[in-house]
Amino acid sequence: MEHRTDAVFKKPSIFREGMREYAESCSSPVSAELREIEEETTRLAPEWADISTSPVQATFLQTLIRTAGMNRVLEVGTFTGHGTIAMASALPDDGEIVTIDNYVADKRTQEIADRAFARSPHQHKITTVLDDALSALQSVEGDFDLIFMDADKPNYIKYFESILARDLLRPRGLLVVDNTMWGGEVLHLRDLPPAEEAKTGEEWVERMFANWAHDVVKFNRHIAEDPRVRTALLTVHDGMTLVQLAS
Repeated sequence: MEHRTDAVFKKPSIFREGMREYAESCSSPVSAELREIEEETTRLAPEWADISTSPVQATFLQTLIRTAGMNRVLEVGTFTGHGTIAMASALPDDGEIVTIDNYVADKRTQEIADRAFARSPHQHKITTVLDDALSALQSVEGDFDLIFMDADKPNYIKYFESILARDLLRPRGLLVVDNTMWGGEVLHLRDLPPAEEAKTGEEWVERMFANWAHDVVKFNRHIAEDPRVRTALLTVHDGMTLVQLAS
């Protein structure tokens, strides 16, 4: 079911006011191509624009890819393609990024991504999978140098377990998980019961925000206690956790 709503989905910042902007001003600027996607997302899907990969995150992911000489990337959660193209641009010409999304939240975001991919000079590196992520993770062929997970938080643990069960990550590969601080709400909602579900509009957005904080807390605990992996939760944007196989 598509969850169109006029309510704006926006999390508070985990930083003091102005720090996010300061970090961007002191980081290398993103390309005109990425700025165009960001502007189009804000103009055509303003309710969800806060979900998009930030410029600093894009530069961070590009740095990881280039530093390690990565060649193959899996993205769980395409949204409007900002992060997809950022990572594709950092891959070598024969590299590949496989990106998964079913676009149940809002079909406008798929249209923005499709246009961005069609006009991108990195289009030949991008393979799109239009499917539910849990299903797609059972069919995509590994192994990947980098997996970027930025999708619905209630399924984070299932996505993580599928990735490990199918050996989708190379032995020295890197799993990067987004939104693991969830606007700082992980500190306040750890011991509170999840809110009841709401159906539509602003109430739905508020309930989703609160419930997903619980899902993020569960995921953070799950991987921190898992002896199969090593983890580091970084204070990049809204929290980005780096995960590597322990052996």
